[in-house]
Amino acid sequence: MKEKKQTMKTKITNAETKQAALDYGADLAGIASIDRFAKLPPDAHPCSIKPDTRSVIVLGLQITRGALRGIEEGTAWSSYDLGAFVIYREVVYLFCRWLETAGWEAVPLYNYSHQLRNQGQKIRQDKPAPNVILDMEYAAHAAGLGTMGMGKFFLTPQFGTRQAFFAVLTDAEIEPDAPFKGSFCDNCNACSRACPAGAILENSLEEAELCEGKARWRHLNIESCKVCKTGVFPLPYTADYEPNRIGAACGRACVATLEKAKKLTVQFENPFRKD
Repeated sequence: MKEKKQTMKTKITNAETKQAALDYGADLAGIASIDRFAKLPPDAHPCSIKPDTRSVIVLGLQITRGALRGIEEGTAWSSYDLGAFVIYREVVYLFCRWLETAGWEAVPLYNYSHQLRNQGQKIRQDKPAPNVILDMEYAAHAAGLGTMGMGKFFLTPQFGTRQAFFAVLTDAEIEPDAPFKGSFCDNCNACSRACPAGAILENSLEEAELCEGKARWRHLNIESCKVCKTGVFPLPYTADYEPNRIGAACGRACVATLEKAKKLTVQFENPFRKD
């Protein structure tokens, strides 16, 4: 009778984990310990998905600047996606395989709309109904990657608005990164001034708890935002909810402003906006 092989769990460090993420194609990687999610309700908490979660690893993949330039010039809107999200999922899948090869479980999570929560049937009264959806911006801040700007865009020091986030829940206990400190949104109003629908309300603020401090942003009128014709894209499966605005006039105005002020670490030969 053959002995059943036991997978040995290999201790992995913060540096090894982030280097693996970069090697498989991620542009950003940060790690948050599970205690930083204590403020989240059950329908947004990682442990409602994977009860033995010890670390939340957040991966950021850049949205190419050139794709936004096509929208900026009004000539090539389709280049914004170009199947990129298929590649993003492959990056996350390969990274999860790396974790599981080391003996640690990995649960990949996409940045779904919060409005898809509680769409299913509870299997136990003491547990939230599916879908449980992680607040990805909360997680990215807790993992040290960036912070929310006043235009309701999550901003990183490298790319500003230009990234998509994914998260991986794991039972591996990995040394966390420090939560992000400070802000590089200077409340310039460029995003709200650029919006042709007036969807970003300058005098109406919203806020949410972070693991440390609070995120603040201007109220976004979703109904006005959805009719925008300047580069707004509906999220997959959630066309009736808040759309992706990174390629819209507001998102591009934020990119142009941050780059002009030289607040981003990733610089380009030519300016984003010539006029």
